[in-house]
Amino acid sequence: MIAQLSTSWSDRQLTICGNRFVITVLTGLMLSMITLTPSWAQSSSWQQPSAIEQRIEPLSAIDRQFMANQRADVERRANALGRQLSGNASRDLDTLQRLLDTGSVGRDDLLGLQAMGVVLGDLLSKELRMEWVVYRDRAGRSRALHYPNTDVYLFPVTMISRRYSVGADKPVAEIFSEVTADTAKRLPGGKWR
Repeated sequence: MIAQLSTSWSDRQLTICGNRFVITVLTGLMLSMITLTPSWAQSSSWQQPSAIEQRIEPLSAIDRQFMANQRADVERRANALGRQLSGNASRDLDTLQRLLDTGSVGRDDLLGLQAMGVVLGDLLSKELRMEWVVYRDRAGRSRALHYPNTDVYLFPVTMISRRYSVGADKPVAEIFSEVTADTAKRLPGGKWR
């Protein structure tokens, strides 16, 4: 058995005072945290949901320019195959498919696949009477199609890239048909179409 060391009154006094000091400091910190929490919660996006979960804005000049460059990139690639974009859904969908089939846009060419998504979005916009907007939410900022005065949004920029970058081979015309049919049901009067 080990004998207990004796401690003097001054040692015990210091320990008690030291503990009181720590308790006083911790209490002060806790009180300040409680008093400041409302301001933290208001300024912190992760702690409390914002008043606006999503925000819709018109395309900026930079968005329009970037998308025009993407369309021009797809047009240039189509021209290399002896084709051009016409705005006609069946012909342009066939052109987009040929770009994939010939390897003009590879599976690892994310910008090229997303450029094709912009062209696909233009076709969907025309077919479904939707408009390009900027969609912002907690996940970030995206270019999207929106049907006015509804909560119907499409994100065509990634419709092709999400599939083809992971090895899926669904034809572009099939993607277009499925999205068109599914979205039409959600539009005003869509249940009767």
